[in-house]
Amino acid sequence: MTINERQFGRIVVLDVRGPIAGRDAAAALLAAIRRRARTGARMVVANLGGVPSIDLGGLGALVEAGSAMRAVDGGLTLTGITRRIRDLIVITRLLTVFDTFESVEDAVAAFTGVSRAPLTVPSPATLGAITRFLRRA
Repeated sequence: MTINERQFGRIVVLDVRGPIAGRDAAAALLAAIRRRARTGARMVVANLGGVPSIDLGGLGALVEAGSAMRAVDGGLTLTGITRRIRDLIVITRLLTVFDTFESVEDAVAAFTGVSRAPLTVPSPATLGAITRFLRRA
């Protein structure tokens, strides 16, 4: 398992790659999140898009990391979770413990208050219909 870190202000994104299985992987993930909590990060986003599987130790590390972040008035959010991991989180009822987002961008936008709503541009036919309607009004 590898962990790459990125930062957006006080939001830290941990891009995790590889299975979170075994004591060493769980300890490495927990240590990375605790280290960021000690250095002043208030929000950690764990991007699990590159994680094919997670074992009980890995889930325990995520729970413990969430507690460590809450202890410093912060939070831990999960993004990019696969269907397999989502099912595991639902079965263990941890979905109520973590906020989850489809992408890192959605999570960062939620915490910074920036809307990620897509800009929709009407088609030329729609613009023509609106123009004709307004001319009649």
